Amino acid sequence: MIACLYEDEDILVLDKPPGLAVQPGAGVKTSLLDAVERDYGFKPFLVHRLDKETAGLIIVARDSRAASRWTRAIGSREVEKRYRAVCAGSPPGASGRLSAPLRIRGEAVEADTGYRVLSRFGSEAGLGLSWLELNLGTGRTHQIRLHLAGAGAPILGDDRHGDFALNKRLHKEYGLRRLLLLAWRLVLPGGATVTAPIPAHFLDFLARFGDAPDPELP
Repeated sequence: MIACLYEDEDILVLDKPPGLAVQPGAGVKTSLLDAVERDYGFKPFLVHRLDKETAGLIIVARDSRAASRWTRAIGSREVEKRYRAVCAGSPPGASGRLSAPLRIRGEAVEADTGYRVLSRFGSEAGLGLSWLELNLGTGRTHQIRLHLAGAGAPILGDDRHGDFALNKRLHKEYGLRRLLLLAWRLVLPGGATVTAPIPAHFLDFLARFGDAPDPELP
């Protein structure tokens, strides 16, 4: 059953597992929408999307009117979205913003991603890794993944924009099997805050490094 971490008369905030597509499509046996209808007994409406391999918080609405309201709230940044990721390397400094335009479906579009370096680790193993918190100023397709790759800090396990040779090595030596990107926290209009638990694939990977951060800390 897909865990629900918050609900009201309009929405559910769900903890999406990695590897689950949010909507039906070619090659998709069961989607998030299918699972919600199965588990909660109503036909949900998507408010926003997450990549299939991204774990964490996603909002679905109970009806089309609620979906429209919450889609507008997401688009106008009334909902604060924060992510966490494990990266190879690190963007510059302790914090900052990445604002390079991205090419989406052949068109250059503006994009803005804020970041904060929570910890750097992996030096004991001869690796330079970082534990980041990120926030979105815009909501482009694969925005965080593209911006971090362009900044020389690709997300570990990213099989589309990442460091493929490093991912292969980390799979063999450290059991890396999934994208290490988590939709971690939502602050909803009115101040309600929803935080996703750290998934097992994050915990298993980080536990292999003696100097890794405690991912459960704020």
